[in-house]
Amino acid sequence: MKAVVLAGGRGTRLLPLTVYRPKPMIPFFNRPLMEYALLNLINAGVDEVYVLVGYLKERIMEYFGDGSRWGIEIHYSNKDNIKLGTAGATKKVVKHMDDTFFVVSSDVLTNLDLKALYDYHRSKKALATIALSQVEDPTQYGIAIIDNDGRILRFKEKPKPEEAFSNLVNAGIYVFEPEAFDLVPKAKEFDFSKDLFPRMLENDLALYGFPFSEYWNDVGRASSYLQATEDVFLGRLILPGLRTESLKGNLEYGGAVVTGRRCILRQPEVRGFAVLGDNVEIGQNVKIERSVIFSGAVIGDGAEIREAIIGENVRIGKGVVIQPGSVIGDNTLIEDFSKIGSNVKIWVESRIGKESIVLPD
Repeated sequence: MKAVVLAGGRGTRLLPLTVYRPKPMIPFFNRPLMEYALLNLINAGVDEVYVLVGYLKERIMEYFGDGSRWGIEIHYSNKDNIKLGTAGATKKVVKHMDDTFFVVSSDVLTNLDLKALYDYHRSKKALATIALSQVEDPTQYGIAIIDNDGRILRFKEKPKPEEAFSNLVNAGIYVFEPEAFDLVPKAKEFDFSKDLFPRMLENDLALYGFPFSEYWNDVGRASSYLQATEDVFLGRLILPGLRTESLKGNLEYGGAVVTGRRCILRQPEVRGFAVLGDNVEIGQNVKIERSVIFSGAVIGDGAEIREAIIGENVRIGKGVVIQPGSVIGDNTLIEDFSKIGSNVKIWVESRIGKESIVLPD
């Protein structure tokens, strides 16, 4: 079975974390986000994957290589993918698809049973099937209405609040027949949601939806990244290849810690959770609450980090306070007794002088 993985986007909503890494390579429990998408495909029976890369593609290609580490074949399509849109870029590799195949976003975290989605698609004799998740605010996604048989009746991309006729949203996970791409022009920008799906409806072609209730998170913002992290500890999100049952704990009283390799911790006070990358060093009397600290970071004595994401190789001095919602870019130095306010983004390579205060706009 074959699959296409969409991995060319810039991940601008997660800046500054995506300055030096594409969104699919953002670490999540010390593995790239894309690795979980890959493992889900493997569990569904996929043994050959075409990855559509673009922004900082070398990072993805270097890590995943030819796929032999996972026992599969990985190929890369790395030219003009961003210019061509999702459907246009996928069309370039459809010549390698001789049967039903998956298309998945590389940065989605989900417990969706992909094999069940595949079987549903085949049973409906669909040309394309969209996995549909239910959300409270559908305005950031494509939305759909389906009939009693699961056939999509209406589809609209990123509706205004008054236009939101459904809270079933496009989860970025699809099953296609190769023939669906006969509708996609060559060498022209063409998107799944904006172009292909509306064209299929106009031509009364078999476009189906697969509503699912399992966990889904597109990790679009720092807040949703931290929520997904907490959901792993709570057992809501099951990560393939990670024994999440060992992480479950009462996050209200005390906190759970996951570290990478070669970390040094001097008994920090943790509330909720702390996830640390490799080679992280934590000083004495440090307080950490619902935060993720990437590899190579050093946290000085008495620092406080609350609901924040700390990038790679960041140096945080003594007594520094980082308030909720803040993101500190890679290779930043924050000197002693400085304070970073709530929802502040510090760009990569920044230098914050001693006893400084950085406030949000």
